[in-house]
Parts: sequence; structure tokens; C-alpha cells
Amino acid sequence: MPLSTNTHRRRTWRHRYINPACIIITAISLPAIILAQDDDDPTSSTSQFSEPFVDQTTGLAMERFFGARTSFGFAFALPEVQTAATGSFIGQLSFPLVNGEGWGSLGLTGDMEGNFILAVWPDGNGGVMASFRQATDEDNPPEVTGDFAVRPLADGVSVNSTSLTYTFLCENCLDSTLGLGPEVTGDAVMGWALSERLPEGDPADPGARLGFHERGFGPFTARLGSAATAEFDAIAATALDPVPASARAVAAVAGAFEEGSGDEDSGDEGGDGDDDDVENGGVGGGAGGGTGAGGGSGAGTGGGEIDDEGDDSDSDDD
Repeated sequence: MPLSTNTHRRRTWRHRYINPACIIITAISLPAIILAQDDDDPTSSTSQFSEPFVDQTTGLAMERFFGARTSFGFAFALPEVQTAATGSFIGQLSFPLVNGEGWGSLGLTGDMEGNFILAVWPDGNGGVMASFRQATDEDNPPEVTGDFAVRPLADGVSVNSTSLTYTFLCENCLDSTLGLGPEVTGDAVMGWALSERLPEGDPADPGARLGFHERGFGPFTARLGSAATAEFDAIAATALDPVPASARAVAAVAGAFEEGSGDEDSGDEGGDGDDDDVENGGVGGGAGGGTGAGGGSGAGTGGGEIDDEGDDSDSDDD
């Protein structure tokens, strides 16, 4: 039998010249390319559920969505029984500011297009402005008015250079014609958005132009059935006067949410790689602060309830 022999081949490595200018151009442009790709990608998903939360100022037991990556929070509580065709809820928006600037919002649905929105931001006078919007124009959601109203809780509003907390009663905001009605008692998909820039124009104007939500946005699943509390009426009774809308506000469009394309949360049911983590934790209220926003209503169809067998599970996307 012939003996096998091992032959060792020496490889000659050829070095390819790379122009340093190409490296510099790539290093400069790559972050911009990545940001452009990520701007339209949601930073949360419907697989993220609200979790139990207790407001440290009022002691109210609520449900809360919290994004660990953005530190955006939206907590909500409902009455045990909604007795009218439109319903109310107590909400709390909390998020970081950059040098005292930024805005945040909640939406009744998970889609951007046609969503009924409540946005808040520092008013420049030591308080907080609040404004109802409807995303019929995504570049500048118009201010809307109607039968709904936002009434702040005095001890639950605070703002400084690094953070904002706005606790409020949203009267007649749950309306099936706007995307989410009081008949929904299970799980529902809602939305949120966050920017580190103030709206354009006078921050004390509830009709100021909203910019792009470059800090984050997306849907989440609100466990409405877990948000009902017997303490609702007592806390709601402490709410201040409704915040007025500007003279430029227009009537809310019934059923506008039904025209949404659904593209904004494509893939939301899937990968968790870029999703904000949902965690327990609280952001307390504060004291002081002005307020602002008007009301609006409409008529149509809707209801955002979903039937998800996983609604009792934690949704940490670690």
C-alpha cells in the first residue's frame, strides 16, 4: 500500500490598497444611513403588554406601558363601570426631556395614520401644555376639538430640565368613532410617540406644530381589563378645569383611524431585537405646572379589542 504524504501549500496573501478617503466618507455617512433606515421602524410592538403600576402621588393602582430604552411611560386607570356611550380614563404620561425640551403622546390605536392623539410638552412658563391631535396629516397632525376634554390633576403635573410628568383625567376620550370605545374591556392595541424637540412655534400654543417623533414610537397592548379600579371616581373628582383648545382647532374626523395603512407597525408581532423593553417601575408625579388642550368627538365605528391568550404573561424583550 503506498504511503500517503501530506503536502503543505504556502498561501501568498496579496494586500489590497484602500483609499483612506473612502474610509472617512464611509465613517461619516454610515450613521446617517442607519438613522434614516431606523426612523420609520417602531421601537415597540404589540407583544409588549402594560403591567401593574401604582402612582406614588395619588396612590392610584394603574396599568402602565414603559419603554426601558426610551424611558417613556404611559399609565392608565379606568372606572369599574363605564355608564355612557363614551368613556373616560385617568392617564399619566412621563418621559425624559433634553435641556427642558421634548414632547410625548399617546394614541388610541397602534397605527399612526388617523390616530387620535393626546400630546404634551413644556409650555415655556414652568407648566405643561396638552393638545388633542388627529393624525390625518402625519407631517403635522392637526389640533382637534369636540366633546372630549383633558383635565390635569394638580398634584400630578411636574416638569423640569430633564423630565416631564402629566397626570390627567381624559373625559369622553374613549369613543369607538375615534378608535377605542368604552365597550372594550379586554386587551387593546394603543400607541405612543416621543421627541426630544419642542413643537415649532410658541410652546404655550396648543396648536403648535408637532415635529417628527425621532426618539421613538410604536404600538403596545394595553390590558384594559386590569386597569379598572374602585378609586377612579374619587381621584377623577380632583381634576382641574378642562384645558381649552386654540381657535384654530378643527372638529375630529369620525372613523379617521380606519383609513390607516397599517404600515407603521409592520413586523411588530415579530422580532424583539429593536423593541423597547417593558418593565415594571414607576415615575412619581409632582407639583405645579400649567396645562392646555381642547376637546373633540365624532361618530363612526371602531373598537380596538384583541383576544390574545398571552395577555397574562410578562412581555420583557430582554
